[in-house]
Amino acid sequence: MIGATSETADTALGGTATGDAPVDTASSPPTPTTTADTDVVPPPPDAVTEETRAIDLSQRFVWLIPALVAAAAVIVIGLFGFGFFDDDTEPAAAPAPLPTSAPTTAAETTTTEAATTTAAPSTTTTSTTIPALASIPAVGDALSMSSLTLKAGGIGPLVIGDAAADTIGRLVASLGRPEEVGVADESLGLCPGQEGRFVRWAGLTAIVSGTLDDGAFAGYRYEDQAVPTMHLDLATPSGVRIGDSVSTLNEVYAVYKIDYVSESGSDLFRLSDADGLLLWGPVSSIEDSGRVEGIYSPDSCSS
Repeated sequence: MIGATSETADTALGGTATGDAPVDTASSPPTPTTTADTDVVPPPPDAVTEETRAIDLSQRFVWLIPALVAAAAVIVIGLFGFGFFDDDTEPAAAPAPLPTSAPTTAAETTTTEAATTTAAPSTTTTSTTIPALASIPAVGDALSMSSLTLKAGGIGPLVIGDAAADTIGRLVASLGRPEEVGVADESLGLCPGQEGRFVRWAGLTAIVSGTLDDGAFAGYRYEDQAVPTMHLDLATPSGVRIGDSVSTLNEVYAVYKIDYVSESGSDLFRLSDADGLLLWGPVSSIEDSGRVEGIYSPDSCSS
């Protein structure tokens, strides 16, 4: 009992159990109590953080913005001043092609005029060339006047359809140089548009289809002349001549058919047989007292 009381007393006095060393609270430093606020350690005064560095850089380059704007304005003003944006400079290059196009147009015009000038003489020469009277040569021997009879198929031995050069040449040899040479047309019995020539001696006209060089003898017309320029005494094989009366014409060709017609105010006779027209020509009147004024071969266009 005594022992238990003593231990209790020691405990109450702050002691320890028997055998334990006393605790020296004065010599042991107190353990500091840490909280969340005391864990943040403030940086030293001269420390620079990344956030502070970024802010300093942005503030440092702020003054460059007005400088860049001013420099851009100066550049733009300079470009306008030197004319880089002036629209008037572009049309200045337009006249450059003009010297090249102008000579080309002139060359085309000159070529066209040359072609036209060359073609004109060719057309004129082909359509209107008439030989001179003296240039028509005589061909063969002369034929007597009595042999140059006025027939349906020609003049004596000169047959319609023969070469014009031979027929006209024989007439030149027989009658001498002709008085006129010209262009024949439908008024002399040719077809409309057909090329032709005529050669005339006094009242005798020889008609040619085509040219005198390469054409053909197409017919004749023998007419009365008020003032004969040469003496021609041509007649039909039956002996009818210019100046004979209509009654004589009717008597000589009594076995043939003779019609009297009026065309364009003129009276005409038309002598025919069963094969067709033989001779025709103008008369002064269809009465017996009328006179024969012309003896024609059938027109080449109607035969």
